[in-house]
Amino acid sequence: MQNLVFPSGLSVQRAKKRAKELVKSEQAKTQTDALDVISFKEVNKPWALAMAQLQQNSDSSNYLITFSDIERIVEQEPLLDYNGFGHSDSYHESFYKRYTFQDSKAEYLQNFKKNRESLKKALDECQRCCMYLQHLKKIKAIRYNLGSYTLKHSVEYYHRQLNHFDDAYVSNGAFICAALHMGFKVIRKNDISPNAWICASIQSDIVMWGRLLDKQTSLQPKELKLLAELKKKIGL
Repeated sequence: MQNLVFPSGLSVQRAKKRAKELVKSEQAKTQTDALDVISFKEVNKPWALAMAQLQQNSDSSNYLITFSDIERIVEQEPLLDYNGFGHSDSYHESFYKRYTFQDSKAEYLQNFKKNRESLKKALDECQRCCMYLQHLKKIKAIRYNLGSYTLKHSVEYYHRQLNHFDDAYVSNGAFICAALHMGFKVIRKNDISPNAWICASIQSDIVMWGRLLDKQTSLQPKELKLLAELKKKIGL
């Protein structure tokens, strides 16, 4: 039951914690009342009925990405793992010692295989990335403005603001996987880097929101108004 998620992205586990907070602050009389309040707000149904529906749909239909989608991306991208883009087995032993911080080629390849399996299991992380990517505008032109590692941190900050998930962390590989799934053009930065360029508009609402947020203490009235508008557009 704890793995169930409302369409908004609010996890059942987090909803239960919110219910306890409502009771503690005397905004609800009982835990049951608090859960119903949250459930009606989320799906316009009492908690018990909502849980039955979510359980029935627990085949990931509430997700923007599924385990099979992740499996497909991993098969299409043989060098993609949990940390981002890795390396094939075609390099000399010295390459792995120098660029992968491993003692041997065999050790690196063993860890790479494990990280591939970790990515296949990272459904919640990929879901969080997809929720962010919904607000990012695709572009056809190749642009080297938005990097996967920077954006993965933006995803984490966005979800800390949403407060729908107990853990906002997403890996670099999960973000790249989600971007590929959502149809973004993804370009590896170079043959050594695990990171990628994501071809998206820097004028996207969620990118502009992040930039304004970074300097919110010095914003002018017009910028503060724009920040408030952008927050609404991205669901905050």
